[in-house]
Amino acid sequence: MSHFSTVKTKLTNRECLIFALTDLNLSPQVHETAQPLKGYYGGSQGQSAEIIVSGRTIKARADIGFKWNQSSGVYEVIHDSYETVPKLGKDFFSNKLMLAYGKHLIRAKAAELQERFGECAIAEETNGSVQTLRLTFAGHQEVKQFARR
Repeated sequence: MSHFSTVKTKLTNRECLIFALTDLNLSPQVHETAQPLKGYYGGSQGQSAEIIVSGRTIKARADIGFKWNQSSGVYEVIHDSYETVPKLGKDFFSNKLMLAYGKHLIRAKAAELQERFGECAIAEETNGSVQTLRLTFAGHQEVKQFARR
């Protein structure tokens, strides 16, 4: 049976989430206040979100929503797994989206740290399923590596 499910995430940065969804060709619609989601049967089932990926984008009959949870400080994903899993794959949210989000989050953090450590170079390296982004700052000799497994 088709219905919306809400999944807690670790997504906290609005801009990085929007950029990640755009990188994945999902054309997010961004709203200041939560808007109703379109479900499989046409209604919203009472669900709404500030960032919405229209079901039409992935040739599905239900939207995907990202709703800000003020109390936990993270976005929650609201989606109909009967519609999203066949179109995006079962590991889309935990793997593809998190990888794209992580890249933008690291670049945003690097831009923030440039003020303290000077110009930053980012080298990207993939070895099997491990992707590494290496940040090197001109004013700092220590090299930090962040790996996502």
